[in-house]
Amino acid sequence: MCDSDSHDTRSSDASDGLTFTRRAAMAMLGAGALTGGAGVAAAQEGGDGNENGSDPTRKWNQHVDAQDHDLHDVRDLDAATATLGNVRTAARDADVLVWQDPDGTYHADAVDETVYSGENFTEAVQAAIDSLTDGRTTKEKVVVACSGTMGPHEWDGDVLAIDVPSYTVVDFRGTIHVEDEGEALIRPLRALNAEEIEIPRATIVGNFRSAVWFRSVSNVRFGHLDIRTPEDSAIEATGGGVRIDGFAEGRGEDTIRSTDIQVDSAYFENVRGHAFETYAVDRIQIGQVIANGGGQCGVLLNDTSDATVNAVVGKDLDVGGGYAAFRLANGCDDVTCGQVVARNCARGVFTVSSSSNATIEGVNIVGNTSHGVLIQDGANVTVNGGVIRNTDAEGVRIDSRSSNKHPPAEGICVSNLRIEDTRDDPQMPYGISVTEGPRDGPDTSNVRIVDNDVRGAGTEGAINVEPSSVVVRDNVGAGVASGTVTLSSGSEPAARVENVTTQGEATLDLRAKVFQPPSTAFAYDHRFEYNGEGWDLVVEWVEDPGEDLTLDYVVDQPQAVIGRYPRSGDDSGGGEDGGSDVSWDYDTSPGIVDDFEDGDIDEYEGATGDYEVNQTSPVPSGEYRLEGSGGEGSRLLASDLDRMPAEGTKFSAKIGATSDAENAGVAFGSAKSTDADTAFPFHFTRLWKSGEDDWRFQVWQRDGTQVIGNSVGAVTLGEFYEVVIDWSEGELTATLNDPDGNQVAEQTTGFETDYTEGGVGTRGTGLLDEIRILEDNT
Repeated sequence: MCDSDSHDTRSSDASDGLTFTRRAAMAMLGAGALTGGAGVAAAQEGGDGNENGSDPTRKWNQHVDAQDHDLHDVRDLDAATATLGNVRTAARDADVLVWQDPDGTYHADAVDETVYSGENFTEAVQAAIDSLTDGRTTKEKVVVACSGTMGPHEWDGDVLAIDVPSYTVVDFRGTIHVEDEGEALIRPLRALNAEEIEIPRATIVGNFRSAVWFRSVSNVRFGHLDIRTPEDSAIEATGGGVRIDGFAEGRGEDTIRSTDIQVDSAYFENVRGHAFETYAVDRIQIGQVIANGGGQCGVLLNDTSDATVNAVVGKDLDVGGGYAAFRLANGCDDVTCGQVVARNCARGVFTVSSSSNATIEGVNIVGNTSHGVLIQDGANVTVNGGVIRNTDAEGVRIDSRSSNKHPPAEGICVSNLRIEDTRDDPQMPYGISVTEGPRDGPDTSNVRIVDNDVRGAGTEGAINVEPSSVVVRDNVGAGVASGTVTLSSGSEPAARVENVTTQGEATLDLRAKVFQPPSTAFAYDHRFEYNGEGWDLVVEWVEDPGEDLTLDYVVDQPQAVIGRYPRSGDDSGGGEDGGSDVSWDYDTSPGIVDDFEDGDIDEYEGATGDYEVNQTSPVPSGEYRLEGSGGEGSRLLASDLDRMPAEGTKFSAKIGATSDAENAGVAFGSAKSTDADTAFPFHFTRLWKSGEDDWRFQVWQRDGTQVIGNSVGAVTLGEFYEVVIDWSEGELTATLNDPDGNQVAEQTTGFETDYTEGGVGTRGTGLLDEIRILEDNT
């Protein structure tokens, strides 16, 4: 019987050879033993040195009782009445065994009865689970000793799932094969409002909607998970690997947070969404996660606290996009990660949206299409060391986005990193960049960049620092300024380097050495002199050697920070409208702008009460969609997403009208606020109901000008249409496709506007999902 945690290539045959005779199956349900000690159960193997038993060399934390199996609930045994005949321990036996005979029939057998015999794997496993003791308060165990197939499944009001209730152990010794058609509607393992669950192992292969979906659970342990989506099996809505969240009863006041979760190890291959994701979880311990290709994040923690992660390894994740091998979002707090390894991902580490008090002990990040590490809008995040090489954006970027919804980046520490770009055509602009941000109020502050090696790290500079409170010291290769200057013999001063920094509040220090010392005595001194606009480095002779010398210098900014803020961030927004003079900062590369998979609209402002994120079918991307119920003037705007379209991009969105909101559209080129001093705070395209069976496909500019208006006849309510916007300089092409992908309308128009960049949103839409910048950008 296959019982291995190795990452082998498993057979697509649902049986995988895991079939038994009835005699062999019943032997697996044999009775265990109970010692005569005071309520203590024991199990012991022979002492050949390779098993637990009484081997004196066993590890201190190794299971003593039959490898990988615990003697749970031993405190509940009554030693006075227990006998060998009436007590079975979970260390060795299943309460119910699911097995498959050579004819392909599945059986679920308890010791004294058969609870299922038939052709359906899902029904067999569910029957075994459902046959356990009702209302139990100690764990009972099902062993699934065979492989099986789930699906296909048509929507019948619910997805197809194996539901795991409280106080249950389910051990999958074979492989769950998911074979769906049309749209992914299978979640193989699901638990809702449950506690005390164990899944010692599970292997899931196929086109699941999500492989494991646990909501509002507590005291759950996963052993090893192996979850894969073959390239040729993916269909619409094929989703992520594992999601654990607190939304079994809904969000907001209805949230029931998941607590006390343990995951030993997990391997993911080619999953379409996030490999491992949490939302509204407290106290989680994750061992090792390997995410190999195809998906978005390797590990994504949302609104999760008291989390420890041993290691995250990501390869080929969200290439060209904005997700990361390890991402913290939506207010994560108190998180420690031992190591993040990323190869050819979008990003290696990304913390955002109020995620604070996090430590990443080490990174090994190579070849990312965006940043190595991006830290935004959170406090007290530390990266303690490692290697970042050959990223297309900054090796490390620390900044604060424009929205005051989240706190600025503050108290960030980056140290002991080796950052470099060794390619023949380097792309990394800076090794480390700390930007101030365009906020009205406090911006990025109290950042420490210490003891890093940034030689060869950036095409524009090794270290870039904007805020005055950043500590930069003891870095090899650069500081806030570095270079070479000639000390001229006979001159006073010997050298002056103007404007080594323009930060008037800066505290500066100098590290310097003569490239080649002379054969005579020499000495020099230095000072920093403020010229009204910036600080000059001035070097003076103490002992002139009588010849010119070459001085290599690095200027540090050790800072005298005592808790006062010398200044707040100014309003660099350029006016109420927030138009083309605003300093925006976002990604315009191909990939998802927003598909609402974070389950909320926290990034949006405006009429947020008129919209909700839900899982009502149809959902064109992932598990969530946006649905509106307001009138056509109901504005929603996001100005600080990680990726947003701009002039020069081609992007798409899925839109739909409903009986509650007979309007469908997406906005783009937005201002930074819905208070923009124009007719609208954005450009937008929409389907608008002019009359019965008379819908118009329109494009409007921010100044209130309609530039496209085509009649498209009737529109099907509750279905998603696709709009594609090809936005080039001075011109825009809008295309509308129906739910079957057929083109309904297309028109090119002049599009002269000062508002060529910015956020996204909507105006009174019924449905919106999957806003995406396309690969074939102009």
